[in-house]
Amino acid sequence: MSFPQNGEVWYVDLPNQPNDPHQPRTAMIVSTDGRNKSCNDVMVVPTTSSANFKPHPLVHIQIPAGEGGLPKDSIARCDQVVTLDKTFLKNGPLGGLVALKYRWKVIDGIRVALGDTRA
Repeated sequence: MSFPQNGEVWYVDLPNQPNDPHQPRTAMIVSTDGRNKSCNDVMVVPTTSSANFKPHPLVHIQIPAGEGGLPKDSIARCDQVVTLDKTFLKNGPLGGLVALKYRWKVIDGIRVALGDTRA
């Protein structure tokens, strides 16, 4: 396929953080493949591998190194989901798709971050 796919990990530039020394950073594509194919943008969740980051267990999802090509154990920051023009995708995909069990945890984390209280 010639478009970014749900569950892939890419290096991306985040335009709202131009002074971030960690750019480009890894992010997981969370928008659907149909949307990714037909739109000029994609929805992503940035990841961090910082040892100093203090995760919240409901909105920060741990993903082990190797999943989707992640170079390090990482945390998906579901409270920072962002829509990016595809020109902000710098390099990727880094590997195969992140396992479905982690992708569902990320989706649940996004729902919690948006205030969804349904069980």
